[in-house]
Amino acid sequence: MVPVAGRVLVRSFPTAHKTTVLLDNSSVILFLTEKGDNMFTVQAAGFSDIGRVRKANEDSFLLNESIGLYVVADGMGGHRGGAVASRIAVETIGTYMATPSEKASGTGGTDPLDADSEAAQRLRHSIFLANRKIYAQSVKDAACRGMGTTVSALHLAGNSIVTVNVGDSPIYLLRNDEIETLYTPHTLLHERKKIPKSLEGRFSRDKLSHILTRGVGIRPDVRMDLVETPCFTGDIIVLCSDGLSGKVSTEEIRDVVCQNDSQTACSILTELANRRGGEDNITVIVVRITSEDGDSARQRFGRILGIPAWIGSLFGAKQHD
Repeated sequence: MVPVAGRVLVRSFPTAHKTTVLLDNSSVILFLTEKGDNMFTVQAAGFSDIGRVRKANEDSFLLNESIGLYVVADGMGGHRGGAVASRIAVETIGTYMATPSEKASGTGGTDPLDADSEAAQRLRHSIFLANRKIYAQSVKDAACRGMGTTVSALHLAGNSIVTVNVGDSPIYLLRNDEIETLYTPHTLLHERKKIPKSLEGRFSRDKLSHILTRGVGIRPDVRMDLVETPCFTGDIIVLCSDGLSGKVSTEEIRDVVCQNDSQTACSILTELANRRGGEDNITVIVVRITSEDGDSARQRFGRILGIPAWIGSLFGAKQHD
């Protein structure tokens, strides 16, 4: 597990090849590849940058290749609070998901779990736990009062892509050179029905897109959105903070990621966001599922030696709120 919040943390990854490159004191890139005996490969890179305006990096991200877990958290609540909230989120989610599987229970949330897969239940539960810890810390520590964070999480489990999100940090799926979203933005722009009549017309579209309606740790309870969809060879999943998505279009993200390896794509996308102002922290993870033996992109892998890989055919996606 590698939680990152504007600093370098290097730990070993069993069965993985790892290269860590320090670009400057506020940037880190992690590049990992895992390969099974069937020549199936999952390649992931993560990059976090302070940007060109902020004095601190309040983003955190996590890559745990051994269990197929990837998380981006964009903290909010001031210089200290945001960084604390995002760090607690990735550490809590990572620790819980890395423990032996057990029935998710006692979430303290209102979302029904029974219709979801076990992997989805566990991912949801990890975020409920993160919400509890962040909220408890904000109540206890006056300096962190009101802090919270977005969370966008990807879990490669069995034959599925499972994503859960709270807030507006995007998750994109690139398949057959097309890009689609695997998240729901919890903003006033997306949920216009929640805008009080007294505020209608007072804020621009851009302003509404940055006002969150949900966050992890802001309240005692939290609601989240979940997507489950089968995974194919050739799929690419991108998770990022709005420091990137607010500066680089989805079409540009698609083109950069499709034309470059994961590590290079992270670097190029971050540089693009910085060149266009870099007003916010910038974090991006690119997860690429490839097959070196030329299998069709409509073949899924089978999990080999604990490496996230799948085999089968597409039956469709299901989404839950």
